[in-house]
Amino acid sequence: MEMSVQEFLNSLSNPRTRKGYRFGLNKFIEWFGKPAEEILAMRQEDLTQKPGENLIEYKNRAARFEKEIEKFHSHLIEKGYSINSARNMTLGIRQLFRYYQMPVTIRSGSKISQTVQTTKNFPLTIEHVRKMFKVANLKERTFLSLSVDTGLRISDFLTIKKADLPPLDKEPPIALTLLTQKEKIPAHCFLSQETIDLLKTYLPTLQKKSNIYLFASNGKSHISDEAISKMLNRLAERAQIDLNGKRLTFHCFRKMFLSASIDSGIGLTAGKKLCGKAIARSDDTYLTTVKLQEKFVQLKRFLTIKESAKLESDTIEKLEKAVSKLSEELEQQRTITQAVTGENLKIRKEFKERVAELKEEIAAARLIGEQVAKIGERVKKWQEEKGELEAKLAGFERFQQLVLEQPDEVILELIKDVKRQLKEQPR
Repeated sequence: MEMSVQEFLNSLSNPRTRKGYRFGLNKFIEWFGKPAEEILAMRQEDLTQKPGENLIEYKNRAARFEKEIEKFHSHLIEKGYSINSARNMTLGIRQLFRYYQMPVTIRSGSKISQTVQTTKNFPLTIEHVRKMFKVANLKERTFLSLSVDTGLRISDFLTIKKADLPPLDKEPPIALTLLTQKEKIPAHCFLSQETIDLLKTYLPTLQKKSNIYLFASNGKSHISDEAISKMLNRLAERAQIDLNGKRLTFHCFRKMFLSASIDSGIGLTAGKKLCGKAIARSDDTYLTTVKLQEKFVQLKRFLTIKESAKLESDTIEKLEKAVSKLSEELEQQRTITQAVTGENLKIRKEFKERVAELKEEIAAARLIGEQVAKIGERVKKWQEEKGELEAKLAGFERFQQLVLEQPDEVILELIKDVKRQLKEQPR
């Protein structure tokens, strides 16, 4: 297979990336002193084990260009290039080898991997995006909202086709998985409700256009990154955002996305997974699609463009907490109610049993009362008879006393009179 630099460069869709790789390749070829085709042939030969060659010799020969690239990096630093510029200039030769399936593995701790945070780019925040959103048209608003949602590289973002979009009638957030061009790994993006609403309005305006891209140029391709930079700076100017001499580029959205991943608490690993940045394989196993969706919802609270949507999100969160608390209280109340109900049933049963006992006692008492009443009547009648007897006895006693007080001859005469009366009574 014939290998050439031009074929590699033609495979790059981003003009700025193509320009940077070409510049770095030319610098490496100039330093190494051999043409690109010969360098590619040497790399291919290094990766082919020779007959009789032991494994150690083969591995040392296969690692030759790793060492050569490190020497090239040191040469650039000595020439006065910055750490970031020197690293970027090594990317051309490294990506050329990767394109032809002959990647170079840079050892851990190599100076090539070192970078410093640049202060040239504008520190974009969601507040800046909100200001630009207010002065933007429909296409620009859709662009801004989708940029905030995905955090993609510009090369991956601009090549999104209309056919890549998922059905927009699903429950948000809607998953949008794209294969990144640079690292060939999936970006597990999601579309928020505000982006979905904008797309539903924006897509019908593209129906008459045959261009396949979501953000198309006037021709058959997608809009260029230069046009995007001009659009962003124009929006910043209209929104009266002071850039303070710094560059506002599409890459600022990606930095904002990853920074918000840390601030929101979802973590840098989840943020990288969402925007299609390579992560360690060991970290890749626990981040399922469901968990990533939860992470995105959490992240979106920090990256909501519309204030009303943010307020609504905050309100929903408060309501969810209130509902959760109410559910706990209801569960506690249900437990108490069940306990009280059980106790009430027990008391009710005991009450019924006691009422039955009381009814029996009342019936017995009523019976006793009737007996007592009869006894009372008998006692009353006996008392009446007793009175009569006592009166008769008293009269007899008075009569006896009266008789005893009479002389004997009177008494004898009285006795005779009584006997006579008794004889005269009819039998």
